[in-house]
Amino acid sequence: MQIVKETIEKKGLLASTDRAISGMLDLMFPLDNNEVNTVPYKDSWTAAMLFRHVSKSLDAMSGALLTDSKPAERDPGEKIPELKKVFLDFSAKLNSPAFIVPENGPYEKQFIYEELKNSLSRFKESAVYANLPDLVEGLPFGPITKLEILHFVVYHSQRHLYQMKKICQTLEEK
Repeated sequence: MQIVKETIEKKGLLASTDRAISGMLDLMFPLDNNEVNTVPYKDSWTAAMLFRHVSKSLDAMSGALLTDSKPAERDPGEKIPELKKVFLDFSAKLNSPAFIVPENGPYEKQFIYEELKNSLSRFKESAVYANLPDLVEGLPFGPITKLEILHFVVYHSQRHLYQMKKICQTLEEK
């Protein structure tokens, strides 16, 4: 029964991630190459930089899901409420770890668009093989289970979908 529950949960989390990333892709589609490289407001990334950041994050989490690991000696979902609280607080300004900070650009729209689609595909493929209760070490948020990684990716993607909507709205008003 545990495998069935894990499979259902994994599918739901991946579907939520897919919806958020698809929303970002849909918002990017009508923008031209100049708009995707325009800083919309003070202290913001461009739409292209946002895509690059999310792609780098997805790639890092894909790697984390594939690392050799052992089952956690704690509740595998213990950090989920905290991850949700942090990443879905849209009023808070978060600092990204250096390894997923996007380069300044400029970026080619089609390239960055395809990069995000490909990163999402790799992430979903990696998740298929992930044993959710296993603990991964060495990530910026400390020891984290693969279940928590899937939740992190959902919340992180939703956060950046919100940010992408704000970027597009500001670009439209200019």
